[in-house]
Amino acid sequence: MKLADEVKVALITAACVLTIAIVFKNIFHAQPDFVLSNAPVYLLILYLITRGKSRRSECNKPLYWSISIIFVTLFIIGFYAI
Repeated sequence: MKLADEVKVALITAACVLTIAIVFKNIFHAQPDFVLSNAPVYLLILYLITRGKSRRSECNKPLYWSISIIFVTLFIIGFYAI
C-alpha cells in the first residue's frame, strides 16, 4: 500500500502539531499562541494550494515541504525555550 504525497505531508503535520502540544503542556507548562501552535497546519494548507500549480517544479516535492514543517516546529519550540 503506497500513501499519497498529500497524506505523507499531512501525517508529518499532525505529528508536529501533537509534538508542539505535548512539549508546551508537559515541559514548558505554558499555553502557546494559537497562530504559532498551528503554524505547521498553515504550511500544509499552503502545500495543498500550490501543489497543482507547479507540478514540474523541483521545489514542489513533499520531502521539502515535510522538512520545512519540521523546521518550523523546531523553531517554535526553540523560540519558546529561550
